[in-house]
Amino acid sequence: MTRKPHFLAALQIRLGAFHRSAFWRWATGVVILGNAALLGVLTVLPEEAPETAWLFRINDALLAWLVIDVALLVLDKGRRVWRNGWDVFDLTVTLLSLVPAIDALSALRVLRVLRVLRLLSFIPDVRVTIEALFGALHNMAAAFLVLAVVFYCFTIIATNLFRTIDPVHYGSLATSAIYLYATMASFGSNLEAVLPVVREAPWAWLIFAPFLMLASFGLLNLFIAVLVTALRERLDRKTMLRERQRFDRLEAKVDQLLAALAPEKPEETQD
Repeated sequence: MTRKPHFLAALQIRLGAFHRSAFWRWATGVVILGNAALLGVLTVLPEEAPETAWLFRINDALLAWLVIDVALLVLDKGRRVWRNGWDVFDLTVTLLSLVPAIDALSALRVLRVLRVLRLLSFIPDVRVTIEALFGALHNMAAAFLVLAVVFYCFTIIATNLFRTIDPVHYGSLATSAIYLYATMASFGSNLEAVLPVVREAPWAWLIFAPFLMLASFGLLNLFIAVLVTALRERLDRKTMLRERQRFDRLEAKVDQLLAALAPEKPEETQD
């Protein structure tokens, strides 16, 4: 009665060790990259091409490998798989790849090309950078709020003032927001929605000039600066933690060396 659970536990340990091995990691990375390249080839080739049939067979074989990969992942980590964002992303995209090719749902199958992002996890420094980037997003909340308020105010002003002058670009609040955002993101180089209004009403520069100065050159740069600063702080903390761990390991090795070199105390003889 006790041999079967013991056998299954030993099998799970062996499969988990195999999944964490360098061979499996690098082989899966090659499969992910090959699958992404193959999806690009299948996108270019027409469906009636003679090569399409066997390319789809290769694609199915690569997809089977990826399914086995996530199955081993779940078998190895169990419930702990939900604690790692990379594992959750990998599992979710692979499951979406298994969606049957039925009408609109078939479009979800191409999401497996996003698995190429898993290649980033093979490079520790890149993985730390991405984790720090997402961790720094909450530090940008204040800058984003200021930028959103200023942008919303200028959107309302532009809609009310220029609705009759240029209804194509400022006929509604939504269209005004779209074209003002394009002007802001281009740092004033895209003036498609500005020049027609200025030709009809030269005083419109009194509105657009402060908008470009505040939104594009001021708040948007502040937004980027906050992101870079927060990212740098998190990377510095990661680096300090890594250096501290190295120092602790070195200190432990020195202690072991000193303990090995220390002369043994002679035993005291009793009279």
